[in-house]
Amino acid sequence: MASSTLAQEAIKCEICGMPSQQFCNNCQIILCINCIKSHVDSFPSLSHDIVAFKNRKIRLAFLECEFHPGQYCETKCETCHTAICTICILSSVHQGHTKLELVKIVEANKRDIKKEIEEYECKIIPKYQTSNADIENQISKVSTECAETEYERDRLRSLWHQEVDTIFNKIGSFTQFIKDYKLAALTTHQTRIRNLIQETNQKVNINKRFLSSTNPYEVANFVSTMKEQGDISNNYDVQLPCLKSNIMEGSELSIQYGEIQATLTESSQCSLSTGMTFLSTREISNKASVILTIPTRCKPLYRVVCVGKDEAFITGNGKNITRIDIRGSVLETFTTPCCVMPSGIAVNCLGELLYSDCDSRTVNIVRHGQTEIFITLPKGWDPYSLCCTRSGDILVHVSCVDRNKIIKYKGQTIALNIERDEKGIPIFKKGNFTLIMAENNNGDVCVSDVNADIVVVVDAIGSIRFRYDGTPAKRKKPFSPRCIVTDSLGQIIVTDVNNFCIHILDQNGHFLKCFDNHGLKVPCGLSVDCKGRLWVGLLDKGKVKVLEYLK
Repeated sequence: MASSTLAQEAIKCEICGMPSQQFCNNCQIILCINCIKSHVDSFPSLSHDIVAFKNRKIRLAFLECEFHPGQYCETKCETCHTAICTICILSSVHQGHTKLELVKIVEANKRDIKKEIEEYECKIIPKYQTSNADIENQISKVSTECAETEYERDRLRSLWHQEVDTIFNKIGSFTQFIKDYKLAALTTHQTRIRNLIQETNQKVNINKRFLSSTNPYEVANFVSTMKEQGDISNNYDVQLPCLKSNIMEGSELSIQYGEIQATLTESSQCSLSTGMTFLSTREISNKASVILTIPTRCKPLYRVVCVGKDEAFITGNGKNITRIDIRGSVLETFTTPCCVMPSGIAVNCLGELLYSDCDSRTVNIVRHGQTEIFITLPKGWDPYSLCCTRSGDILVHVSCVDRNKIIKYKGQTIALNIERDEKGIPIFKKGNFTLIMAENNNGDVCVSDVNADIVVVVDAIGSIRFRYDGTPAKRKKPFSPRCIVTDSLGQIIVTDVNNFCIHILDQNGHFLKCFDNHGLKVPCGLSVDCKGRLWVGLLDKGKVKVLEYLK
């Protein structure tokens, strides 16, 4: 049919596609000279006003009545939902039915379409664009303030000498931790808004096609999508801790950044480190408190991975990966193409979901609701649990028959194989259970070796630092670790499914605390949100308990 954009496009015959300069005003169709006769012969009962294309008259193109040749269907029977001609109106078939002129229907709908386009263009899209600009400013603010913090950290480091490098390394790790979470939350929200802008622009384009359409039946069947338009939140938590320092000449130096605080007391001119103390303003509580219990539909519940402060991805015994909020509301559900279930899930620093599929030997990333293959494992090796590092690398537990190892990928390139110690002895026990990993602030890789019922911690190059077998916790039953995470203080946190408790170790493997007083029956899933709260997934109950364990 004719359109308002034909002046900018090549004019082609709508029958054969050849260049054309003719137009039938009655039928509203572009014709070449060769197709005029066949067009007229195809509709012998209708009159045809063939004119030069430049002299065409755009108007509604009514169809010929299939029951009454030579008559146009210019009326719609609301009762029968069909277009009818003048003779049909007088017939007994439509006697007593509600009938409306198509011209009036089209005029009314086009008025509504015009209003809707104005609503999209004048209010909704500018609102989204304003929100997107706000996020850009907040991202810039986070990056700038973190850069200023890094600069101030380095200036103070030179003043405090090399003996206090560990303090500033911890401050740097904590800054990176905050930056990763803040930027991930902002980038995730920005991606949602950009998708909304794209979807809304598509709706506007569709509406514009309706507005310029000469097809009365298409316009008459127009259905508004305005009610489906969701609102967006403009509450962005970008508050950052301030780096503070106090210097009392000749006696004491102190520095504080958020939860990290250190004091250096000068006891001799030759060695500042003699009187150095280091502490965090946050300590482990005597008892963890359950602030929320979140019901889910996943029974059993295997994995919990936090996204920002109030959301998490969860998986159970099926193909679905579900995103929930802290109230238990389902935000979205992604169905994987896995034959049984995803073998592992993780979230990268951009808030993007990754999952492993041992059937296809791939690690996949989900973008805009679509799966993209990110890594394909070597033949014979199957991927299981995943861990995304703060630097953007991916740790993958891979297994071949009953051999287990961890591969660190930089993009699609293998950067490190963690399998054997310096003597060539396997680090991880043979077995069919998955290894679960977490990266610590100092670059250590902390591994829950379920086959050996032990926690193994290796450094950034894969050398063993220590092992933890649960003995210091003095539990009644043997230690049986499952999920493992680390927090902003470098503490290692691991669930124990035999004793229904949670073990907390310091960065060097020293036992600190054990929480077992909250009905943590079979605590399988575990994650830490950006507020420092633990999300504990209970295998059999299908519930997630949110715990506060720091003062």
